[in-house]
Amino acid sequence: MTVKSAFNLTSLKSLYDNKVLPVLIDKACALESISQQRERVVPKASGIVLEIGVGSGLNARFYDAQQVTQVIGVDPHLQPLAQERFAAVGIKLVSQPLSAETLPLEDNSVDSVVMTFTLCSIPDPSRALSEIKRILKPAGKLYYAEHGLAPKPKLVGKIQQMITPAWKPLAGGCHLDRDIEQLLIQAGFTVLGEQGFTQGISIVGYHYWGEATAGTVNTLVE
Repeated sequence: MTVKSAFNLTSLKSLYDNKVLPVLIDKACALESISQQRERVVPKASGIVLEIGVGSGLNARFYDAQQVTQVIGVDPHLQPLAQERFAAVGIKLVSQPLSAETLPLEDNSVDSVVMTFTLCSIPDPSRALSEIKRILKPAGKLYYAEHGLAPKPKLVGKIQQMITPAWKPLAGGCHLDRDIEQLLIQAGFTVLGEQGFTQGISIVGYHYWGEATAGTVNTLVE
């Protein structure tokens, strides 16, 4: 490969990552099946809320503005559209262009954490969940809706594991094969949630949703 060819490939990748991919993600994450999952958990958030992966602000319309004091949104790729969407529903958004692995917040400082369809793309999910646990108040809750590894049928899970290396660079670092529930449990959360296939393509349609609190006992809703 010549220097010129390498430069062209780098330029194309930059164009895709910075211009094309954000639009594709915004459209994909606004699909009805995804929005239905958001609607299951986001309205439960209250008080001072930390939203992990706020992105373009797709969750804004699902918050209960009467119950939320403000939303602190962190995302390494913040989009101006997020401010517009939160302003439209009358909720103050304080945005930070940061990753969830290092949160500039004090211990026990937020009432709720919202995390929707973002744990799949965080480089170090265990570290991010540790940070979330640190900043949550003792009575606080993590409300989540994610997609990940399908335990059954095993064929789907094997396909997810097989194609994830090729999928990641095309989908902003998204992993198809993360076991969301196990990541939460390993981070020390008590999990009250559900999981299963939703509408859409099987390899991306296995969803986990519910709420979690800092604790050591796992309680599941089958």
